[in-house]
Amino acid sequence: MTAYFTDNKKGEVNELDNLLKHPDVQRDPQRYRHVVQKVIAYMTQGIDVSRLFSAMIMASASSDIIQKKLCYLFICNYAESNSELAVLTVNTLQKDARHANPIVRALALRSMCSLRIPSILEYLQEPLTNGLRDKSAYVRKTAVLGCMKLYYLDQQFIVDMNIVDKLYRMLRDKDPQVMSNCVIALDEILASEGGIAVNRSIAHHLLNMLKDFNEWSQALILRVLARYKPADEDEVFDILTILDERLKHTNSGVVLSAVHLFLQLTRNMTDLQDDIYSRIRAPLLTLLRSGSAELAYTCLHHIQLLLTRQPRLLEGDFKSFFCRYNDPFYVKYKRLDLLIDITAESNACAIVDEISAYVSDVGIEMARRSIRALGKIAMRLESASEHAMSKLLAFFTLETDYITSEALVVMQELMRKYTWMAEAILPQLPSCLDLVQDSEGRAALVWMLGEHGEQLQEAPYLLEQLIDNVSEEESAAVRLELLVAAMKLFFKRPPECQLMLGRLLEYSVDEETNMDVHDRGILYYRLLKTNMTEAQRVVCSSKEPVEQFAEDQVVEMHDRLFQHFNSLSVVYKKVPSLFISQSSPYTLGEVEQETDGPNLSELPPADQPQEVQPAMPVSSAQGTASLLGDFDQEPAAHQPMAAGGQVAAAGPSTVLTDDLVGLLQDPMAAIDLDPSFRMTPQVFQEHWLSLPEGASQRYDLLVVPLPSEMEQTMLSCQIITMASSPPDHEVTKFFFYAKQHTTGAMFFIEASIHNRASLLTAIFKCTDASSLAKFHEHFRKSLVGKWMPLDL
Repeated sequence: MTAYFTDNKKGEVNELDNLLKHPDVQRDPQRYRHVVQKVIAYMTQGIDVSRLFSAMIMASASSDIIQKKLCYLFICNYAESNSELAVLTVNTLQKDARHANPIVRALALRSMCSLRIPSILEYLQEPLTNGLRDKSAYVRKTAVLGCMKLYYLDQQFIVDMNIVDKLYRMLRDKDPQVMSNCVIALDEILASEGGIAVNRSIAHHLLNMLKDFNEWSQALILRVLARYKPADEDEVFDILTILDERLKHTNSGVVLSAVHLFLQLTRNMTDLQDDIYSRIRAPLLTLLRSGSAELAYTCLHHIQLLLTRQPRLLEGDFKSFFCRYNDPFYVKYKRLDLLIDITAESNACAIVDEISAYVSDVGIEMARRSIRALGKIAMRLESASEHAMSKLLAFFTLETDYITSEALVVMQELMRKYTWMAEAILPQLPSCLDLVQDSEGRAALVWMLGEHGEQLQEAPYLLEQLIDNVSEEESAAVRLELLVAAMKLFFKRPPECQLMLGRLLEYSVDEETNMDVHDRGILYYRLLKTNMTEAQRVVCSSKEPVEQFAEDQVVEMHDRLFQHFNSLSVVYKKVPSLFISQSSPYTLGEVEQETDGPNLSELPPADQPQEVQPAMPVSSAQGTASLLGDFDQEPAAHQPMAAGGQVAAAGPSTVLTDDLVGLLQDPMAAIDLDPSFRMTPQVFQEHWLSLPEGASQRYDLLVVPLPSEMEQTMLSCQIITMASSPPDHEVTKFFFYAKQHTTGAMFFIEASIHNRASLLTAIFKCTDASSLAKFHEHFRKSLVGKWMPLDL
């Protein structure tokens, strides 16, 4: 076909039209096919050859299977833009659907289902029904996929033909490919209901036939089987016995799918966890040693997720995670992360020595990450801290800017936990002062001089050298750290630091352009001027050694990622709804269903609401100080007053925002709600089912609120949360209620936040229709200014 892509003259389209209609060409099968091939070549190049549609329809009525396939490809490509002419192909396609050759029958059926023209659906019923019970497995599997294509075209057509029941019956087909296609088709057609329903009979049948499916089908079927819940432990063991052979499969998708199913079936069997993880260890290491860098990267992410539950799973296999010389940079980075996670007392020395060798890597980022990895190991494993520190100190001898800088940053973090390290680190700082040019490294060095300068005789003179050149320091972070260090060292060694601290404060107040440094300098100056003892207490307050950093703590996301094992969620560390946009009719997973009322039993209860805290009284407002003058008392901000002269409770965020534009309108003034009213879920559901729908509204959001923010904002407006759905869905649903204090009218809201569309839809119901308008305005104003535009 290469020869057909060499000529790119659009003017030849007319010539092709003449050739397709020429009687001599039509009588010569080889020449006729040659012209059709050239038309397809032009179409592939992006040239518009739609004017040849009629001629190609005529060319499709040929006994040449190759020519027929090319013509059907052309027709399917241009059918939507030539829907009236495409109908003319129906007779030919119906005739081919009854052809003696199963390849022609399947070709015709595939083409009919790919036309995407609603007007031909009535002609598809008979060919599709015949295709589903065709004696040829090739035709049957094509017909099954055709059902899935038609579902996207017209869902009602699938319902009217009772396709779902037919596909369920075809799960017993003797051909494995037909069976797997049925599973795939049912899973997509029933996606809005959570996918294909897997009962005991279907699960056992698929498991027994598992080895007969191809690799792709095995991976998909194992994913579907993860939804099945066995009746007892004996059934679990039987399934695990069948799955054990899949762990030895050569295809990585099959292996990871089997691992996922192993974990799903035994998630509640705590006594078997060690045995299960031990069994899946070898297959994962085998995948890791494969020649594919992309596969190794994916496998490393899955192993890292498993280590969150079994940290010592691969403690003895640490050498499998050493970086190879030919690994891409992204694989090396991930291997480093895994080496940190699997470090234990038994392998710490070997891992620290290996990571230390990576510091001399030609890649600067790899060297930096290696140094940070040593710091994390020392932070997590105290027994390895001394060995890691000796390696970090040895890096100073390399006299390389970025290595020394990163080592200083890591040492700063370690000294916050292991204060005894200062004795070994401080003598090395004088040699680093002129070498380090990176701002983070210089800031770390200055921090050490200020925090532990009393242990180093040269500390004041090193700081003085930096202070004398402070005007040439480009980094505001270094200047800020220099100011803090000078203050700390002044209280530890005042005679040596008094003059240079004065010069630094004078520069910070008079010449500093960065406001953070400027304000800090004024603060320190006023502290020293007001009370020297109090200034020392503020600046040199005692600190407890840091035992754990927040970024190193295990997050709750890991548990949710296990539900999406063997997917991109593990690599991205996000649930699918955060990076996949699904459109109707295909919406995988749990979706919003049309019901008569909310099923509160399916939603987790909201956090117990807290009482609204009153705002700070006006009399307790603190005075504010001018940075350039004496401390002056400023008048307190205006706060709305409630009945009786008391300061009103803190309202929604829109009050403050409205005040800025001079509106000064309290959205809670329109309706008085009872903040102490509470209702049980049963009473809520009874009212919701019995009350008619009062109103439904749509709100375009500037920012999508977090569930906790939404609930807290409603609570501040005396609207109580009854229940809310998990936050990882594309649509987050809330049920709210409130009660009017004076009339006793009760209000109910079903609110749905569509995260990707930045849209909030709400259904309102109430026991007193006359108060609904006021309550709706109250609800709307609680959103204005924070998540919706201001009413200017």
